[in-house]
Amino acid sequence: MSDNYICHGCSTAIAISGQVSDAIFRTNAAVAMARPGSYGGPPLDEAEGGGAGDRLSGLPDGVLGDIVWILPTREGARTQILASRWRHLWRSAPLNLDYHPFLFGQEGLDATISRLLAAHRGPGRRFCAPVDRADAWLRSPALDNLHELELCSFNYKYSLPYPRGIPQPAPLPAAAFRFSDTLGVATIGECHIPDSMAQALFFPKLNKLGLENVTISESSLQTMIDGCPALECLLIRRGSGFRCVRINSISLRGIGVEAYWEDLRLEEVIIENAPCLEKLLLFGSAESRHISVISAPKLETLGCLSSHLSDFSQHDFSTTLTLYSTVIQGLRVHSLTETVRTVKILSVRMIALSLDVVIDLMRCFPCLERLYIDVTILP
Repeated sequence: MSDNYICHGCSTAIAISGQVSDAIFRTNAAVAMARPGSYGGPPLDEAEGGGAGDRLSGLPDGVLGDIVWILPTREGARTQILASRWRHLWRSAPLNLDYHPFLFGQEGLDATISRLLAAHRGPGRRFCAPVDRADAWLRSPALDNLHELELCSFNYKYSLPYPRGIPQPAPLPAAAFRFSDTLGVATIGECHIPDSMAQALFFPKLNKLGLENVTISESSLQTMIDGCPALECLLIRRGSGFRCVRINSISLRGIGVEAYWEDLRLEEVIIENAPCLEKLLLFGSAESRHISVISAPKLETLGCLSSHLSDFSQHDFSTTLTLYSTVIQGLRVHSLTETVRTVKILSVRMIALSLDVVIDLMRCFPCLERLYIDVTILP
């Protein structure tokens, strides 16, 4: 994860941290193999998709399949028209099917997605679709052994937790659990996860989990986190039905939390035991939380600390951060009995720049190497 994402785009950084590096590796490998002399196979003639200067078509099918998988859904399917050599590649390459590019300007969208799934014969790699329409698609054999799943709402009318009087979202499709043995990345949003469903959840290979505006009880959320023994990155973005999250994980390396001040907001995160935790990211414009770190001996990145005053009252919605015995409320150090020497990267958000506040914070982190300051200038 790039340090530049600490103040902005934290959720995106957590969600794609592994995908970007994997894609870069595959692309670099393909380019290297396309250089003269790097691939020992004979050149293809023009009828097979070769020709002067066309070294890409000389790559093995496995490498070309990875290139096709990196492409967006539309562009990946269009590679079939490049040459006869490419016609079978998209159908046999790992499937990367994203609903987003088809949202606008096309009728019969559901039928189109169904046809794409029916036509594909390769393994399922990534599938992104609306959570309320995905159940039948998730049962398609084209998605067997799926590795990455994103189920969210594509209706942006309610981007915040559901207001009073609005019906709760539909439950998470039951078919999503058939990938529990293979999923490595999952983003779930705009749905309800009932207690009866959560109790049976177990994802032994899942290492990245994002929960965005999900309605789930506190006990079920805890069960879901505990049911991911290989989890490395966890994002909890808004949501409702729970007030406290406790973290006891020997595998977690990054946690991102965004709360929103509603009746059932997330108020407390307690990191009881996280021996591998390196990044703790707090974001959102209306915060009122208590973050308590009891044991995280490898914590290096912390942000974004801020102080927020409500536009509607004089109540302070700042986060209270307790690092071992050090207490920081908003940007003010309330108690400093023990410095935190592991933190090397810190980001803060301020309404007005105050060097006294910054220097006071730096006393808590004597081994700090990078400090990012985001100053909001009010009109």
